[in-house]
Amino acid sequence: MDSAFRQQFLELDLALARRFASVEARPWGYFVHDVGNPDHWDANTARWLRAEAPEAAIEEVVALYRARRLTSRVRLDDLSAPGDMVERLMARGFQTDTQHLRLMHWAPGPSRPHPVLFSGLTLEVAGPETIGAMAEILGAANIWEGREWLVRYLDRLVPHPASHYYLARVEGVPAAVAALHEGVGCALVQEVATHPSYRRRGLATALITWLQRRATTPLFLQVSNPEAECIYARAGFRVWAEIEQAACRLPEP
Repeated sequence: MDSAFRQQFLELDLALARRFASVEARPWGYFVHDVGNPDHWDANTARWLRAEAPEAAIEEVVALYRARRLTSRVRLDDLSAPGDMVERLMARGFQTDTQHLRLMHWAPGPSRPHPVLFSGLTLEVAGPETIGAMAEILGAANIWEGREWLVRYLDRLVPHPASHYYLARVEGVPAAVAALHEGVGCALVQEVATHPSYRRRGLATALITWLQRRATTPLFLQVSNPEAECIYARAGFRVWAEIEQAACRLPEP
């Protein structure tokens, strides 16, 4: 991946993290934490480890999280340094879950797709009054566990001027959700989910194309699900890069 683009994507990731957590720059990367929402992975995961002294960096990560009574977590990608950082974390006792992600990209052009609507389907900009409904959809879609912290997460992001949430209803019932988080010169598409009762009816596609018509900057998203990748590809997104990402967690002693 181009280094300039990698930096842009890093800044977008950190800009989003700062909307729901504290982000502190450290010599080895970024310490992200939120003691008010300890079960939220993204709000309590160290990022972008690049360490000349990896063992010392790992011990500092553990000490920082334990001082706040939080689970020690680290997110690594294929550019983490040194290259055996996952092995070093596992030797320290971290449990690791690795996944292959595709980073997809779409840029606005003169021709924008039109959402395909069927009878009874409506699309709307979601406000704070819909947070409970969106939490139910996201929870039912198994994106995250725990409705309580999902509500706390949405409470912070939905009112944020650079985060935009969109809701699809079927006969007035909330059925699908999607979010667009703006950064500098680009935006990240996240939290695209359809309630299991309304899947395979084109709701995600309708939301994505409606979101594209409202976008003014290039859009990025990360995907690991082949079915979801097909939905985005039909909407004009193209694979920009492939990333091996490891989520590492240290069980409490």
